Amino acid sequence: MVARSPLDGPLTAALLPVLLLAAPARDPAAVLKALEDAGRALKTLQADFVETKVIVLLDDREESRGSLIMQIPGRLRWNYGTPRPSVMLIKDGRFTRYIPASKQVFRGRAKGDADLLVGFGPGAAGLGQKYQVTLVGDEVVGGRATHVLDLKPKAGQAGLFSGIRLWVDEERGMPMQTRLTEPTDDYTTIRFDRVRINEHVPAKTFDLDVPGDVVELK
Repeated sequence: MVARSPLDGPLTAALLPVLLLAAPARDPAAVLKALEDAGRALKTLQADFVETKVIVLLDDREESRGSLIMQIPGRLRWNYGTPRPSVMLIKDGRFTRYIPASKQVFRGRAKGDADLLVGFGPGAAGLGQKYQVTLVGDEVVGGRATHVLDLKPKAGQAGLFSGIRLWVDEERGMPMQTRLTEPTDDYTTIRFDRVRINEHVPAKTFDLDVPGDVVELK
């Protein structure tokens, strides 16, 4: 005689459709809407960051720490503190990268800066048109509950990265962490800590004074 499971019965069969209907749908639309609403309200963002760069082929990992300041529209400053101090500034469609140790400054047209901070500011709108979006699950990052989204560029929408993962803060509606995967499978994970939203940022924050003896490269 084959033993029957207590779940193998008419009651279970009747309840199964109800249980399936009650299960939460893994639809990213609500998370995308929260990103869009938060992005529309964002004027300034200040945060500390931890950036981890992984080169898969070499099995190499490097961690950098610093601070980030963003002002909508189009102004962004990354202050790298460790392990190698440097500054990257984006302003009025141009970028400047200053490396004090080598006394070098790089200048040029900003390209791909929107991809670095996908999900922040006005750029959060229309992600569903540019990317195939999947809601992967929920995780806790830095003590805060997040929804995890995977973004894959749609055909004809190729950018710097073959894939982007966002950990979206349930309360704030903006990313707490991002992972940017390159076509080579190398990837960079950036976690944002001590986030301050819409606080005053002095205009001079986005001015970068460099010594007169630096070497300028383009």
